[in-house]
Amino acid sequence: MKKSFLALTLSVLALGIAVSCQKENKEGIKPLELSSGETANCYIVSAEGKYSFPAVKGNSTESPGQISTAEVLWESFGNKVQPNAGDLISNVRYEDGKIIFNASAKKGNAVIAAKDAAGTILWSWHIWMTDKPEEQVYNNNAGIMMDRNLGATSATPEDISSYGLMYQWGRKDPFRGADDLTTKWEWNSSVIATTAQWPEALVSNKTTGTVEYSIAHPMTFIMENSHNSDWFYTDDYVTENTRWQAEKTIYDPCPPGWRVPDGGPFGVWAKAFGSTKAYIDSDGGWDTGDSGVDLSKTDVTLATGKTVWYPHEGLIYSNSSKLSGVSMM
Repeated sequence: MKKSFLALTLSVLALGIAVSCQKENKEGIKPLELSSGETANCYIVSAEGKYSFPAVKGNSTESPGQISTAEVLWESFGNKVQPNAGDLISNVRYEDGKIIFNASAKKGNAVIAAKDAAGTILWSWHIWMTDKPEEQVYNNNAGIMMDRNLGATSATPEDISSYGLMYQWGRKDPFRGADDLTTKWEWNSSVIATTAQWPEALVSNKTTGTVEYSIAHPMTFIMENSHNSDWFYTDDYVTENTRWQAEKTIYDPCPPGWRVPDGGPFGVWAKAFGSTKAYIDSDGGWDTGDSGVDLSKTDVTLATGKTVWYPHEGLIYSNSSKLSGVSMM
């Protein structure tokens, strides 16, 4: 019996046989940590896999509160294509002080929220699914910039995937950008498709125009009112100007290692131009369809020998919440 059994085993090993496959159980795989020693409100994911990050306020170690659950608020490919829930990220959960999720190989953007037992959003994080952005060294020691805007899944000029997302000054959470390069000066340009139904915009007041309200309602665009020209209701200009600043704050929307750049006469552009002007006095570099401008093709360059393309993404009007001015100068 022993010899027969051995002969049978060797025969099977030598044969060419058909093989079927079982779905791999990834729940037992240890998630890849995204924070790398530095927390943020946005994390870049460039490959399919299982990931985690500390459930803390971005750029800090501070807990947002008693977290009960974690869930996806919305997902988007950044264009007109309607995604299904789970196309980008799935199996989201809160466990041992971390947010854990599975990411697909697709490009796009998603936002994950942590909620308390009552369902109130305590904090939220942007998951930016793109290839790793390249660094561009700006002239005159002005600084190092990304080759794309936040939320863009490409750095290719004249491509809708290079447009990215929109933000209100001082808020960490993104809003939808344009889904088309050719909308021009439409008062209500179409926006990217997402998995969620977005709430109506609200006018700023003593309740809605606060940082606390904006954190608990990351998808609600807060419009200005007659009181001032800001979503932030209080006339505290010091607070208004320090929500995003040179020293990265807990409201900065950039991923680890990056921050919102300085602007104005002493900002990145002004330094790169070698002046106190944060705007261009130059022709050239404009795309045929006005979808953006390549500043490496003007006589006033930001970075020598590099394509420095800035898209014309338009803007969301603070008194209407309508997206307008896409691909328009």
